[in-house]
This record gives sequence, structure tokens and C-alpha cells, in this order.
Amino acid sequence: TGHLVLSTVHTNSAAETITRLLNMGIPAFNIAASVTLIIAQRLARRLCIHCAEPETTIPRDALLALGFTVNMLRSAGIKRPVGCPKCKEGFKGRVGIYEVVTITKGIAAAILDGANSIELDRAFREAGFRDLRQSALEKCTQGLISLAEISRVTTD
Repeated sequence: TGHLVLSTVHTNSAAETITRLLNMGIPAFNIAASVTLIIAQRLARRLCIHCAEPETTIPRDALLALGFTVNMLRSAGIKRPVGCPKCKEGFKGRVGIYEVVTITKGIAAAILDGANSIELDRAFREAGFRDLRQSALEKCTQGLISLAEISRVTTD
């Protein structure tokens, strides 16, 4: 009817949102035709700007294994929490970690074909959408969150 509806569905990722809607009994054709955008989000503890220190103890190979790319590491400002009188244990405030997925024709076709959440997640990546972990890795290279926060907020 042309109405915009915003809703919250408690899932671990954007792909699992589609699965949850299907489990609720909503037909795949209705989901593919009416859902236009899915945002999965987490809140991560923001590093204190007054005391965070550069993280220099983690080997480059270990950072690559965590999911960082070579390009990310070139300009990385990876920091670790320290703690000071202005913060609590090296953290002050929160920062959002987001997975934003627009339902494209290809993704709608995958929904109609009965793709599961793993297949949908793959379709999201192929369409160029970043997942929660990639978003967290980017926030870490910006010096906003620690390596430990990546694991805390993106482990399901």
C-alpha cells in the first residue's frame, strides 16, 4: 500500500533476518518484494582518546589471519586500551558497527530460490556488502575500537 514500515527483528546478521522472517511464516515472495533494506548492528566500546596506545605486539600474519587486508594494515591505526582517570579501563563511550544490505534483484532471486542464511550471506558479499566483522575491522584500523572488541561484538 506504499507504507514505510520499520521493524526490529532479533537476529545475529542481516542474512539471518531473512531466515527469521521465513520461519515466522512470511512467504518468500512477500519478503523479496517488500523488504528493501536490512541493517544489522552492534555497539562496541570506544577506545579512550586520552590513553589508547598503538598496538605493536601483534604480528602482521596474525592480523591478516583475523581478517585484515594488506591495504587496511598500510594505513592502520590499531590501538589498545590502557586506562586513565578520564575513562574506565581504556574505554569511553560506544561506537556503532553496522551491516547494511539493500535487497537487490539478485538477492531477491536468492530469497525466492529458498537460499539459507549461509547462501544469502555469500550473496550479500558477492553484491559488495560488508558484514559486521568487516565493519568492525575498519573501525579498528581507524583507532576507534580494540582488537578484543572485534571478537566480542562479532562472535555469534
